[in-house]
Amino acid sequence: MYVPILKSGEDNVGAWDPTTATLDWCEANYLWSYYIAEWWNTWSNLFMILPGLYGAWSVYRSGGEQRFIFSFLALSFVGSGSWLFHMTLAYPMQLVDELSMLYATCALFYCSFEMKSKRDVANYPLAACLVILASVISATYVAIGHPVFHQLCYSGMVVVLTAKIFYISRAYPRSVGWFILGITTYLAGFAVWEIDVHYCGALREARTGPASYVPALLEFHAWWHILAGVGTYLNIIFMTVTRSEVIKHPLDAKLWLGFIPVLVENRDLSA
Repeated sequence: MYVPILKSGEDNVGAWDPTTATLDWCEANYLWSYYIAEWWNTWSNLFMILPGLYGAWSVYRSGGEQRFIFSFLALSFVGSGSWLFHMTLAYPMQLVDELSMLYATCALFYCSFEMKSKRDVANYPLAACLVILASVISATYVAIGHPVFHQLCYSGMVVVLTAKIFYISRAYPRSVGWFILGITTYLAGFAVWEIDVHYCGALREARTGPASYVPALLEFHAWWHILAGVGTYLNIIFMTVTRSEVIKHPLDAKLWLGFIPVLVENRDLSA
């Protein structure tokens, strides 16, 4: 795992200077706005914020369980933290971004491990263990201050969570398509994240060529936000729909306009 270093040469001075974050991504700073350090890396977080808010509202409207409302809101929280980090490149906002990723993953852990429990019955021991896990990782990361520690912890948690959701998909295959689409989208996001990290020089050079007419095309960290946000949203949809099948709650998913995943009522599930 590689950590981007602070760059110079292409970046401008902006409202939040000097940069205090330990990470500075491949996008040139303050290129489009004096008030937004990384323009595309900031706006791309809408693909986490808005789907998360919509998902939470859909579950609340249908009378669904609070755990899934919280999980969708956690996705929005991650997007909001990432927005603040990329807008300012300030170290406190970096911590908000990175630690929120851990907390949101813990929320999804809870949902995945409680898939077969009785409706609206909380597993307090599991919740306590997840709080302790998140607290230990957070405290250790703040003390160490090295982003690679966070990246390794987050990656490990995602691998375990993916394995658990895969197991759920084998037991409840009716909605497995949402999981397959979600994990494929997320992995595509991780791939472009790696390209952005390892080939930043080549990407910056390419942005001065024909790609300069489509400025967001080669902003691969922004694409990571989009793909990871959508992929996570799809996996929460899968868990929400599967849980609805287990507890006979009339909530299902479909593609609105043929390509936008939405939650809808399905009375057949409650029969």
